[in-house]
Amino acid sequence: MKEMIRCLVCRPEKVTFGMKEFLIWERDLDEKLTCRTIPYDTMVLAYPEAYDEKTGEMTAPEIQEITGSMKGNLIIWDRQRTMFRVELFDYEENVGSIFMRLADQIPFAFLGSTPWMQIQDDQDFAEMLRMISLYKNLNPQCYD
Repeated sequence: MKEMIRCLVCRPEKVTFGMKEFLIWERDLDEKLTCRTIPYDTMVLAYPEAYDEKTGEMTAPEIQEITGSMKGNLIIWDRQRTMFRVELFDYEENVGSIFMRLADQIPFAFLGSTPWMQIQDDQDFAEMLRMISLYKNLNPQCYD
């Protein structure tokens, strides 16, 4: 049986990097500033969804193609197969720059587009989790 995939859209006023989690500050329906957190050690895949000014399309670049000046959204998948779409297109800092700072915080996750592995595929997702678990067992100091 296929697992349910959830998608949460965040429109932050501010993003910050905590010691163990990524914090997304946004307004709720009552206009109160609330904080959503995504622990770094639950992240499986993170990549920018970059706006291509030539074509006008959004693309998911591979890690070697990511630059700090990219504009767009940040996509984060967690262990529960929830996709967080952090809409940063109009944010004060470029998504490429935020992604690079996030990549420094995550103990291990797949970074950049992974065309050789599709997180939506049950077998690929299970394999990604297995690889992360293997890395965690080999490098427990990264998760302290």
